[in-house]
Amino acid sequence: MRRSAKRFMPTWARIVGVAAVVVLVVSGGVAMARVDQSDKGSARSERPGAPAAAGNNKTKTPKPGKKPRPSPTPTSSATSDPTSSPSPTPTTTPPGTGIDVQIPLPGFDFPYRFGDILVDEARERVYITGGKGTNELVVTDLDGRVVHRVTGIPGAAGMTLSPDGSKLYIAASDQWWITIVDTETYQTDGLFAGKTDGSNTCPRDVAFAAGQLWFSWGCDNAPANIGRIDPQTRAYNLNATVVDSRIATAPLLATVPGEPNIIIAGETGTNPANLYRFEATSTQLVQQAWRRTDGGSVRQLAVTPDGSQVVVPSGSPYYHPALDATDLTEVHRYPTVAYPNAVAIRDDGLVVAGTNSAYDDDVWVFQPGGSTPVATFDFGHLPNQETWAHTLVNGGLAVHGNRIYAVTEQSAEPEMITLRIRTLE
Repeated sequence: MRRSAKRFMPTWARIVGVAAVVVLVVSGGVAMARVDQSDKGSARSERPGAPAAAGNNKTKTPKPGKKPRPSPTPTSSATSDPTSSPSPTPTTTPPGTGIDVQIPLPGFDFPYRFGDILVDEARERVYITGGKGTNELVVTDLDGRVVHRVTGIPGAAGMTLSPDGSKLYIAASDQWWITIVDTETYQTDGLFAGKTDGSNTCPRDVAFAAGQLWFSWGCDNAPANIGRIDPQTRAYNLNATVVDSRIATAPLLATVPGEPNIIIAGETGTNPANLYRFEATSTQLVQQAWRRTDGGSVRQLAVTPDGSQVVVPSGSPYYHPALDATDLTEVHRYPTVAYPNAVAIRDDGLVVAGTNSAYDDDVWVFQPGGSTPVATFDFGHLPNQETWAHTLVNGGLAVHGNRIYAVTEQSAEPEMITLRIRTLE
């Protein structure tokens, strides 16, 4: 906390000071000071150029739920105590450090719907979809440069690569099919996943297990489940699960390394949300474990490389829980802040945890099983732009090598969807 120390002022100085004030008043001058607002140790000020109301010295109040622009000169409230053993201090990367590329997708509707982000390591590509209300796949290279755009995918949402990587399967969440994109030519095909009466099923996510393509589906305020499509015959079944409790909203799907017939599913529209572990056969998914989240709906799923744990951010509580992938019991917590909404795990187990934080860091990096972040990242406004700082979208994290890929948005400026690429030390 900043403190001001009072000092003795001699009589002659008081006389000079009074005289100066009189001169200002007579000449009509008005002295006004800008007051900085301190938030958790970071200096924050009014936006440049904002008019100051006469007689009002209050700090400008930031828009609810949004970060104010960070000060050009970051300050730190950390102090050192030579008598104590220092705790590990995470490396904090300031806003604007890295690659920022605007993505040609429209802004996301409340509650900030987003499709998916997937890194294709073999082809050195990043695939991004925008979810409901959008209709295309954006393809970038590993440096964020847009190399291709595939249109005609209504509500392009969850994605998965075929086992050989030659095809990209995308759930068309605004209608009733799965789009297939050739990863070399970008030619498209489709798999029907609708009802016999022609009504929408709104596929949400896709995953391969036991040689079958599994897809979650469910429109707003409508039935939901997980279906199956045989990629060879195109035969499909909308209700391919054997569960103890009804699936209420379209889940996210994740496969488990080393167990090619296991799928983890987490519902996206209930609070708290149902989580499932399924074993896949050639015809159905059989429930093996079930539990609910401790807070809200599932925003993203990531399974550790050894297949032992799944990390499930759900908005609340304000940490990233790691669950045993076998029985879904909690085995660890990665401490973050409000509101956990994304996670990615590197192939060596490094955990990258994301939050939709209005006044805090956006990404927290942990060693496997760690409790203190080894690095954090904060996303400010874009370079050379007068705008409020961006926040991480739900499910908008991926990691590859020493790079983090994050999708951010500024809801007040819908054309500002941005891919933020940050480098891990």
